[in-house]
Amino acid sequence: MSLSDAELGPPPARASGGGRAIDEGIVPLSRRGAIGLETSSFTGGDGEVSGLSVALFARMPFAPHTFLDVRLPFGLAMAERTDAVLGNVTLGAHHVARVGRTFWLTVGGDVGLATLSGKTHDHASYEPVSASRAYWDLHEYFPSILPIHARLGAEAHVGSLMIGRFQLEPVLYIPLGRNKEYEVAIQHAVELQIGHGIGGGVRVQGMALPTFDNVSIRHAVARNLYVLAIEPFLAIERNLAFLRTGLLLPFDEELGPPLDHTWGFHFTAGVHVD
Repeated sequence: MSLSDAELGPPPARASGGGRAIDEGIVPLSRRGAIGLETSSFTGGDGEVSGLSVALFARMPFAPHTFLDVRLPFGLAMAERTDAVLGNVTLGAHHVARVGRTFWLTVGGDVGLATLSGKTHDHASYEPVSASRAYWDLHEYFPSILPIHARLGAEAHVGSLMIGRFQLEPVLYIPLGRNKEYEVAIQHAVELQIGHGIGGGVRVQGMALPTFDNVSIRHAVARNLYVLAIEPFLAIERNLAFLRTGLLLPFDEELGPPLDHTWGFHFTAGVHVD
């Protein structure tokens, strides 16, 4: 249960220049409602394979501190030919609870619409797309599944400059069509950012894939039980809009080492709607 405004006391003072302090009110800027675009791209070390993922997303205010979530993922895989795919569209919701003066918890989840089918797409059309994010949100580009995705997140502001974030997100892959295997993925990440309105930091993300030693759908991630990646990033968070860009460096036997075999760019931008 989140604390009441009376228990929390008065909100922090406004930032200089008339802007909002990043932790003013109940929801910090990074957790507010938004409409935006997220892209990730990578090129293999041999230059023969590359992938691009593009996701349109919305976090629309529904009730106090509660948001409806929509993601429409698209992808391009470029090797001997160029293939375009529509990933698994997801619908869900999340709630942001303020549990301390500078600490927030996020709880939510979503369900995929199984719009990517293994019958109509070859493995070469979706594998490079999911690799562009070091397999984060792999369920968006994994065919013939109904994904059920739970999300737990935390954000803490330490002093006037430092922000820490944490994510823990298990995903259940329910098989459809020719797919016969249930799979479980547990994605998790920590971030440290210095600076509020304009800042930079580092993100460390992991994909635990404990059941992927037995996958009935052909995919490059099969038998790869853990994928680690580091992303140094720069971020701008303003009242009306936000932007973030980072360099994704996988430390994985298949994708890594960084800058040698696989590397990618991650870019997110959008506008706030609440």
